[in-house]
Amino acid sequence: MIFFANYAKRTPVKKQNIVFIGFRGCGKTTFGRAFAEINNLPFADLDEEIEFVIGETIAKFVGKYGWQVFREVEQRVTHDFCRNFSGILATGGSTIENSKNFQNLKKTGVFVFLHTDFSDVRKYLLTQEASYRPRLNPDISLSQEIDQFWNQRKGIYQASAEIEVTPSLKGDPKKEAEKMMPVLESLLPEVPEKKRIAILSSSNGTTFQGILDAQKKGRIPNVEICLFLTDQPDSGALAKAKKAKIKNIEVLPEDKGMTREEYDRELMNFLREHNPDFILLTGWMRILSSLYCEQFGNITINVHPSLLPKFAGLKGDEVHQKVLDEEERYTGATLHRVSKDLDAGETVLQRKVLVNEETDTVETLRKKVQKQEVLGFCEFLERR
Repeated sequence: MIFFANYAKRTPVKKQNIVFIGFRGCGKTTFGRAFAEINNLPFADLDEEIEFVIGETIAKFVGKYGWQVFREVEQRVTHDFCRNFSGILATGGSTIENSKNFQNLKKTGVFVFLHTDFSDVRKYLLTQEASYRPRLNPDISLSQEIDQFWNQRKGIYQASAEIEVTPSLKGDPKKEAEKMMPVLESLLPEVPEKKRIAILSSSNGTTFQGILDAQKKGRIPNVEICLFLTDQPDSGALAKAKKAKIKNIEVLPEDKGMTREEYDRELMNFLREHNPDFILLTGWMRILSSLYCEQFGNITINVHPSLLPKFAGLKGDEVHQKVLDEEERYTGATLHRVSKDLDAGETVLQRKVLVNEETDTVETLRKKVQKQEVLGFCEFLERR
């Protein structure tokens, strides 16, 4: 297949993202992930990120709420990725038809149009493999819909892209991605430095699992989990660490005769042995001593399920209930460095979510905020 750069009116300026655009089923995710892996860069698929945020497939969400509500969610997620993400982005087939999406993505990214053979794309979209995709115009046949929207969007992709490539859906994704290197190599963002992180968790491990999933998808390829440690031998997080086959797993249960400082001395010995760049507290339920904070506080990042300083000192569902009781409009997650004063360390970042006063419960807020905890840790690790 022919690969070529379409430098139309100007040579693209190096930006923080390479943005793959193109028709649905053209391979943006497949080739984008392969290209990111070859270059050891973060990869994100906007459709996958939307599904993570909404907690279900796009098809189910559109069936419940319609395309307009989906476009609003897509716009928020796209804007989110334009702020701090630096890597390879795969867009949805209609993402850039939204002018705000287009403008935001253009500010930080170079558009690459994947102009794969339309007959191959069409054949793929008509198979059962692609039946999960929500229909755009259910009043006509699927084949008519595909042809209609391809004719409508082809010109948009060509006019928007600085570069055009023609990978083959029949080829090996990695080899096809390698063929893109001559025209994309000069535009690659900087490869993030490798980071060694330790995870401390006492809980079920929902946020920890989210970090593992993000790493598996290629969102944080620069991260190596050098240590997992728990104080609870029966914790869900420990089971998740074992399933993920993390190399170094330690269980450090509390001896009832221990003081907080004595426990933390043992904890710090494990940390010194593995020498992490950062220590992430994902549901770590122990209060850390002044001794620990003096030595490791600057690299230890805790997440609190509120927009600190609001509801500092409260835990989990206590926070969510307080948010509902006080009729807060927003809640979210705060990442902060640990300090001797509870929930008072330097704020690293915050992520907000809207509280729906009519439908939100403690359970729904917990799920919303846990997603923001995962996204917050990813954002922190990406930009460090």
